[in-house]
Amino acid sequence: MEYKYITQEIIEKGNVNITSPEMFEEARRYNIEAVKNYKKRYGIKIAFGLWIAAQVIYVIFCAVNSMDMQNSYDRATKTSMPAWRIALGALGVVAYLGLMFWFAFHNGSRDKKTLCLASLPIIGFSLYFAGIPLGNYIIGYLYERSEDYFSKQLGYPSFPRLVTNSVYSSADNLKDLSYDSIRDKARRDHPDDGSFL
Repeated sequence: MEYKYITQEIIEKGNVNITSPEMFEEARRYNIEAVKNYKKRYGIKIAFGLWIAAQVIYVIFCAVNSMDMQNSYDRATKTSMPAWRIALGALGVVAYLGLMFWFAFHNGSRDKKTLCLASLPIIGFSLYFAGIPLGNYIIGYLYERSEDYFSKQLGYPSFPRLVTNSVYSSADNLKDLSYDSIRDKARRDHPDDGSFL
């Protein structure tokens, strides 16, 4: 959305002195858009965090469950899995958890390549988890696209609401400032048909 009166500098200042009906309408439209953008961006961040947390919980659950099933299978068939395969699987899970914690939780990385590479070690545990790096790449790509969209919006990254005020009043102090004092001053100084106020 294009704005004529509202600029990034005004938004960073936090307030704007309204001097015309068009400016008031534009400030109102900006505030509506800022609230919508903030909610959308916050929702995307929550969904991304849930995606990362859910896959970590899923991997831990599958690793514990897989070890239990393998022990049951080994006891039933009186065989055992080779030690190198157990070590590779354990190393894959530990490396995955460590890298995901470091990059996704500690550093807050949302880069699609970083997330994909950080989750690759889980394939050492089982090829069934090959979808996790691919899923992380896709989710990272979608997250970057949404951030790119929001970065082009006015008010990015926090989308603060703009406080509108008008010092065009006959009031002597803030306590006496009212809509009526603004309207009376405007009518006295600039008579019109009354459509503005």
